[in-house]
Amino acid sequence: MDLGNWKDAARGRLRPLVLTLDRWGLSPLAVSIAGTVIALLGAWMVAEGLLFLGTLVFLIGSACDMLDGALARLQGTVSRRGAFLDSVLDRFGEAGYLTGIAIWYMSQMPDNWLRAVILVLVVMFGSLATSYVRARAEGVGETCTIGVLQRTERVVALGVGGLLGHVVLYGILWLLAILTLLTTIQRIVHVAGKLPGPPPPGERTREPQPEAEPEPAPAGDPDAPTRVAPEPDAAPPVTPGEPDPQPGPRTDPYANEPWPGDRDPDDDDDDGIRR
Repeated sequence: MDLGNWKDAARGRLRPLVLTLDRWGLSPLAVSIAGTVIALLGAWMVAEGLLFLGTLVFLIGSACDMLDGALARLQGTVSRRGAFLDSVLDRFGEAGYLTGIAIWYMSQMPDNWLRAVILVLVVMFGSLATSYVRARAEGVGETCTIGVLQRTERVVALGVGGLLGHVVLYGILWLLAILTLLTTIQRIVHVAGKLPGPPPPGERTREPQPEAEPEPAPAGDPDAPTRVAPEPDAAPPVTPGEPDPQPGPRTDPYANEPWPGDRDPDDDDDDGIRR
């Protein structure tokens, strides 16, 4: 679905409004934030039961998506940061409106809301997945702008359904649920086809694996390797005539025997214990 000519025509008609915003000194980021706040306000109004009026406010907030980019080009402030913030804020507004529709069905149609809410969840999933596939494609150095249904078409379709009533909106939810999933699959196949796959078997290099330590053999196994204890450090040689550099404890063979000078002459108990 190509609405490029329609978008260019809409931008041309909005040119005077862009010039007015520039004279007021507004920045593109301020316009993006204002558009998101207005879109979320419309989503809250839809959740409160005001389907027509809330949808109208949501469309006004979504229209700011065409103003912030044109204002950035006019002021010469186009940047990747601005594009990033613009895309994220746009998704906030769209997700908020879909949440408002789900709440509207649950509150206004308490006996027949389950299918509609499931469709809303599928549309939300497809919308976020479509954007995520494109973001991941750009993250790996590829472009992905194809798809049977992009954000502008989703917003216009949701707006038409909300303005025409819940019966038309229910049919549009079915259509969007199918087309958003098809767009996601289309983009996945497109990006995966452009990315290189794994190398052929003859050119593959496996990651080296660390060698596993051998498990200890059970006790009594004759084939088990015998571990030899490390030998103690040899004592340094002693030169004759020099004192021992590392004197150690000496064992006295008569340590347990009483010395003659230590024995009491009146003690007849020769038990070998020093007094």
